[in-house]
Amino acid sequence: MKKEKGDRKMKKRFGLVAAGLLALTMAGCSTQIEKGTSLLKEEKYEEAAEVFEKASGKSSMEREAYRGLGISYFELGQYDKAASAFETALEKGVKKTPELYNLLGISYMKIGQYDKAAVSFENGSQMDGAGDQLKREMAYNEIFVLEKAGDYTKAKERADAYLQTWPDDEDVKKEAEFLETQAGNA
Repeated sequence: MKKEKGDRKMKKRFGLVAAGLLALTMAGCSTQIEKGTSLLKEEKYEEAAEVFEKASGKSSMEREAYRGLGISYFELGQYDKAASAFETALEKGVKKTPELYNLLGISYMKIGQYDKAAVSFENGSQMDGAGDQLKREMAYNEIFVLEKAGDYTKAKERADAYLQTWPDDEDVKKEAEFLETQAGNA
């Protein structure tokens, strides 16, 4: 599967994902979280990261601060830090959303942690609230990361399931054919 196509789909989708996460972040949060969120909207990611970093030390704001920090690092292309911040947000009890799991999965994918990425995409796609477009993106990305992890059999299973839902995707049809040859050799 070509990484460029996956990257293009991820980037195209991120604007909608960020909007959804930011809306959740804004609900009932403190001034620092609101300031960080405003900076994210203004695409001032380094400044937003600084604000969220300061807010992460305050227990009443920790969850949302780590989520915002993860988004900031994600946008800065610091995927290792983004993954760590998203993990911490989840550990601290931030609301679990399909969008959050998608961003976590993309972060893992970017740093080569394909097994963790696959789990994140699978978890996110099975959650209530994941719209068709997001489910499709996560299913597509899950196929990619399973292939990268060398789990051709599972990647083939996911490709077949994907095609049952979205049968007109020519790229995934070709990928399923490729995976069939690889799964037989595994």
